[in-house]
Amino acid sequence: MKISNESKVGVLTAIGIALLFIGFNYLKGINIFHKGTDFFVEYPNAGGLLVGDPIIIDGFSVGRVKSVALQEDQSGVNVVLNFSENVDLPVDSRARIRGNLMGEKYVEIYLGNAKEIAKPNSNLSGEIESDLANTISAEFKPISDKVKSMLSQMDTAITVLRSIFTEDVQNDLQKSMQSIKLTLESFNKSADRVNSIIVNEESAIDSIISDVSDITNYVNESENDIKSILANLKSVTDSLNTIEWQELSTQFALAAENINNISQKINAGDGSLGKLVNDEELYNELLASLKALDSAVAKFSEDPTIKLKIFGK
Repeated sequence: MKISNESKVGVLTAIGIALLFIGFNYLKGINIFHKGTDFFVEYPNAGGLLVGDPIIIDGFSVGRVKSVALQEDQSGVNVVLNFSENVDLPVDSRARIRGNLMGEKYVEIYLGNAKEIAKPNSNLSGEIESDLANTISAEFKPISDKVKSMLSQMDTAITVLRSIFTEDVQNDLQKSMQSIKLTLESFNKSADRVNSIIVNEESAIDSIISDVSDITNYVNESENDIKSILANLKSVTDSLNTIEWQELSTQFALAAENINNISQKINAGDGSLGKLVNDEELYNELLASLKALDSAVAKFSEDPTIKLKIFGK
């Protein structure tokens, strides 16, 4: 029987598609000639996991992800793990979705400690490990929130400042800055004047400094004399401190009282001095006697014969 060209083309096309399908699955690590063992895992999300991603135990590939499907209520995903190797999995084993630095995903199996072995087509506990990007994002989320809050506060502050710094306020600030500028210019001019005075009077300033230096030297040279004067002052002060001022004050008070009593007696006419001061007649007689005595002394001085008569010559 003769086979038509169309049949040949169809057969070759089917063989090519079959080879392409087998090769594609082989490159993905799926052996279509080996059914393997399936286990089911539920995850809250796929975490970037794709069909054909490897299943690893202790760094060794033991199978591939067979399927990833969204749950009917869309609360998570159902993943079918196909183990090409015969592996005994304790029932408390965990299937964790992980990723490397290149972003490639895989499922790593952490064997449990239970003695009971999980049966094929049973469920395993699923976990998702945060990748580097998610970890960094989680670490920086508080900082990002703070930055956003700060930016919001800055925006509010800028709005408040805009409402405060109206055109009138800006004009006032500009005038104030102009006044400050003029003040600084005036201060600079004053400083220039002072500098000019210092330059012009440099010789006088040098002379004053020289005089001050001479005075300082003189004080230094007279240090011993100053110490002696201070010692003398201290001695006088010590002597004054030794005086019993209370007793001396009492004596002065008594003396003043005595003088006051004497004055009262004189004014009252008591005693000879009191009578002399208060008796006008006695005072006049005494005054006349003094005048007669004075006249006699005068005559005695003027007439020598009187002297001879008195002394018997």
